[in-house]
Amino acid sequence: MDLEKFYFTYGSDDIQPYCGGWTVVWAPNYQMACQAFRAVHPDRIPNVLNCASVYSASEFEKTKMFGPSGNFGLRCRETITLNIAVNKAEEGVIF
Repeated sequence: MDLEKFYFTYGSDDIQPYCGGWTVVWAPNYQMACQAFRAVHPDRIPNVLNCASVYSASEFEKTKMFGPSGNFGLRCRETITLNIAVNKAEEGVIF
């Protein structure tokens, strides 16, 4: 299973996990990226991600944040990766 890169960005709100910069999440799709992010940074408000915005890699690369100045002068703060193993005998997915 191929993983995609998603960027979870932070604003200047000190309630979010970080001020500025972003978290990279490697996941098979947007929904699983959000679940992985929530496992590390739970919602403070139900059903609202604890970050400013979420971008796919191709979307993020079009923003000014991707440039040398980063996001509020900061860049990647952490990387979250889903490790997925497929059990061939039972054809299930183990997280």
